[in-house]
Amino acid sequence: MTTAAVRTTRAAGCRQCAGRDAEILEVISGGRLNNDKIAAHLARELGAGAHTHAARNTDMHVVRALTPENAS
Repeated sequence: MTTAAVRTTRAAGCRQCAGRDAEILEVISGGRLNNDKIAAHLARELGAGAHTHAARNTDMHVVRALTPENAS
């Protein structure tokens, strides 16, 4: 059995990530109305440091900063 590689992103100005890579937990399409609000709601539900990053293509990413303990 193989596992998929962790998808990551980095937002230079994100205070929560503090310059670290972040694992993408969910992607909310830019084509969805209110994708920013949907992503923020999902991040709150996931908790444990989950927050949002805006992608250049208008998608919203729900992410969690990688730490040495959870980086692979």
